[in-house]
Amino acid sequence: MQMLNSVNNLRVAKHFKLSEFSCPCCNLVMLHPKLLAKLVELRNILERPVYISSGYRCSKYNIQIGGIRNSYHCIGLAADIKVDDINLIELLEICENIDFNGIGFYENKNFLHLDVRPTKRTRWRE
Repeated sequence: MQMLNSVNNLRVAKHFKLSEFSCPCCNLVMLHPKLLAKLVELRNILERPVYISSGYRCSKYNIQIGGIRNSYHCIGLAADIKVDDINLIELLEICENIDFNGIGFYENKNFLHLDVRPTKRTRWRE
């Protein structure tokens, strides 16, 4: 497992390491290049860190945390993010302009779900 952690420590963009997207259960990771590109764009617009609170999830971990069965997290197309010192509504508006296909607004937990699903745009609030 130690070797896997060092591999996942690769820098995949100026401000992101692959390890930030790995499953906390098994350290495996899948990350779609389109998701990474949009997160890099977001980071560049904000000029501040974007924290990945949940990236790739193996099916075991996804079930454990109560994720939906066909979660885009399980195929590397989704990330939940937090950004310090920015209003969540303002962050949502910026993400809308970047045109993520899926955006979930989790106001009580102070994070956004962002994804690059291949289907039509979807928005939800929880």
